[in-house]
Parts: sequence; structure tokens; C-alpha cells
Amino acid sequence: MPKQRFLSFIIGTAIEALFFSICLFGGDWLFAGFFAIFLIRRLTLSYKLDKLVKQSGIM
Repeated sequence: MPKQRFLSFIIGTAIEALFFSICLFGGDWLFAGFFAIFLIRRLTLSYKLDKLVKQSGIM
């Protein structure tokens, strides 16, 4: 993964987590669920990439 894509991935995840927490604590359950789906998708992708890197022996 190129450096620029990695940074945008991290920044996007942080922004989604911020909006998720704001909606969750604000009581806006619809948007909290919406952002939760995005967070779960990104965290699943991160887990799969980490698993792939560990199996390949790169790091």
C-alpha cells in the first residue's frame, strides 16, 4: 500500500470514529449505525491486511 493511500486510510478511519462517537453520545442512533458500518468495514480490511503482511513475512 503506498504511503499516501495509507495516510488517507488512517485519516478516514479517525474521522469516521470521531463522527461515530459524536452521533453515539448525541443520541442520533441512525447515523451512529451508519458510521459503525463504515468503521467495521475499515477495521475488517485492516485486520485482513495485517494478517496478509504477517503471513508473507514482510515484517
